[in-house]
Amino acid sequence: MNLRNILRAQRKSGKPPTLKPRRWKPEERERLAQGLCVHCGEYPTQASSYLCAGCEGEDSIEDIRSEIDHLRKRILGK
Repeated sequence: MNLRNILRAQRKSGKPPTLKPRRWKPEERERLAQGLCVHCGEYPTQASSYLCAGCEGEDSIEDIRSEIDHLRKRILGK
């Protein structure tokens, strides 16, 4: 992500761009309260994630890149 693009997006509203908070489904909220993986609900989550190591390891580099591109478009409004 380019700093110039972030500053450009910030100028329009006067605030830095942000994403809306994620809306959790009721079953996902229950799993989070129990400290379980949001995706599978079977294993405990890692300290810095909502997913267990198995579910987190399923992401391929293409999935990660497409998610980054999607987030970049949402933040910058393109």
